[in-house]
Amino acid sequence: MILNSFGSRIKELRTEKMMPQLDLAKASGIDRAQISKIEKGKINVTLETIDKLAFALNIELKELMNLSIDDTIHPFVKWAGGKTQILNKLKSFLPTNYNEYYEPFVGGGALLFSLRPKVAHINDQNYELVCAYKCFKNKEDFNSLKFSLKEHEKKHSEEYYYQVRALDKDSNYNNFSLAEKASRMIYLNKACFNGLYRVNSKGYFNVPSGKKEKVNTFDEDNFIALEKFFTNNKITITSDDFEIAVKNAKAGDFVYFDPPYDVYPDKNGFVDYGKEGFGKEEQIRLCKCYTDLNKKGVKVMLSNHNTEFINELYKDFNIHVIDAKRMINSNPNGRGNVQEVIITNY
Repeated sequence: MILNSFGSRIKELRTEKMMPQLDLAKASGIDRAQISKIEKGKINVTLETIDKLAFALNIELKELMNLSIDDTIHPFVKWAGGKTQILNKLKSFLPTNYNEYYEPFVGGGALLFSLRPKVAHINDQNYELVCAYKCFKNKEDFNSLKFSLKEHEKKHSEEYYYQVRALDKDSNYNNFSLAEKASRMIYLNKACFNGLYRVNSKGYFNVPSGKKEKVNTFDEDNFIALEKFFTNNKITITSDDFEIAVKNAKAGDFVYFDPPYDVYPDKNGFVDYGKEGFGKEEQIRLCKCYTDLNKKGVKVMLSNHNTEFINELYKDFNIHVIDAKRMINSNPNGRGNVQEVIITNY
């Protein structure tokens, strides 16, 4: 457990600094293959290795060794727009205190897992993703999820991938169990091209295979930590429209909006999280929801692209511009550095 926790800590710090494994290998003088094994918790590390990693990451040893079981909690899926790489920037804009936590576009849950609130209300319109979150709240569903994921790993092949992908077209799909839907979503996320979640106009998942010989669908220690988090805290999980998801937020509560982003005029942004899409009208409706929450005394933070449209919508609030790096996009030219805004009402 300690090895896995240390490995997760290395990966977390490397990701925050936007440092590929190869760059860390060069900076530390440690073989890249060895770093990969360290991050997976597969090998012991010497004091000399720890010192080299701390130096390469430009951090104090005490910061590197800040380990606990909860530190292993990280997103169990790769998600477009995920916040892992900008967590420190994001957390610097959080309110100093708040009551209950709301995240109506939870996605991969990077901020949720970093904050680990005692009372939280998370929501996403991706029902299969919500099924996965719900599995961590029930021991039977949790065990079924792990069993099903292991079966997917055993059966994985190019042909099998497309068989599983086509299951949402099956007339019996709605009768699938919570764990069956969740395991299918996680398996496809791990096996598909670039970890991209995309559906067509009919709502069917349509991302091609990532052509991987072997797929690892979950990390045992992370899953155990996730189950502990969801069972030891009061977490409600829904799959509703964002307005419904925050309707019970009260003065002193905190809402974090991380919606599908507005698209830069000269770029093809990724907004195909669901068949309904998320265009200008939805952004306007979201801004109204933000404003209504502000009037109620709710603390609100929102992330989006730094576009003129978004800046105009939220001109009455505090707009902070940050640099971010996007790694998930069907078009490689769409990856790279972008400017984002973090908008707060406090």
